[in-house]
Amino acid sequence: MRFKNKILPAAATLPLLAMSALSATAATPEEVVEAAPAAAWRAVDPDNLVFMDLPSGRIIIELREDFAPQHVERIKTLTRQGFYDGLLFHRVIEGFMAQGGDPTGTGTGSSDLPDLQGEFMRDATEAAAAGFSAIGRDSRSPRLGFIGPIPVAAQPEVMKDFLVEDNIALWGMHCRGVMSMARANDPNSANSQFFLMFGDSRSSLDQKYTIWGRVVDGFENARRINRGEPPERPTPIVRMRLGSDVPMEDREYVEVLRTDSLEFRDYLSAGGEITEDGYVNDVCNVRIPVKINGEIEL
Repeated sequence: MRFKNKILPAAATLPLLAMSALSATAATPEEVVEAAPAAAWRAVDPDNLVFMDLPSGRIIIELREDFAPQHVERIKTLTRQGFYDGLLFHRVIEGFMAQGGDPTGTGTGSSDLPDLQGEFMRDATEAAAAGFSAIGRDSRSPRLGFIGPIPVAAQPEVMKDFLVEDNIALWGMHCRGVMSMARANDPNSANSQFFLMFGDSRSSLDQKYTIWGRVVDGFENARRINRGEPPERPTPIVRMRLGSDVPMEDREYVEVLRTDSLEFRDYLSAGGEITEDGYVNDVCNVRIPVKINGEIEL
């Protein structure tokens, strides 16, 4: 992959997701999550989960078909073929990302399937149907929120007054745990290679690489992937399967706190992630609460 710098829009005011009555108390983030009702949790369809088994343990990734349909379909197809089993993470940079999915292990290989068109941005109005709600803003983006576990930024609604087609752009942000597709210089050259984010690379990657999912559990196992370009001893993907293809006895039941819920806003406020006037301190530092087999993990 080759990376360039990107200047994002300046901050602006925006309507915020309202807070529930719990936000008036001195609850901790843990207490907010523990008190969240069943309706605040979203069960993830096993067909939209990837179980990536590494020597260090399992990583569970939620796929967002509504966010990048072509790329998610490609990940599903190759996973079901067993394409990724045994492949190495051939480029791993501390604080940045781990790249894999190349059958040659050199960074130049791909599957036999055709390359994909980039899915870098989408219409913010349409995204609302997928659960997008603005939670605030920061110094880079006038509107910040989430679609499922994926952090997203969007242009302000007032942009409609200046656009012919009224399409307000929304894009995924390359934060910790986000899964994105690698490509060559051609923006429409993604194929089988992907990368897993270790840190915040919004300024260099957003709107240039297609985000297709995010790690919802097992990130500590991703931290154990051996570093190097290439690593002296590359870490292999032992096995990669869709959740729906994993036998029930080996399958985790995954629920994610709804990021369009009042409880999620309370959780952010309780943790000091967002100020009263809607300024998000560090969107890439937000951890999405999950339940694995009924047990809460933060």
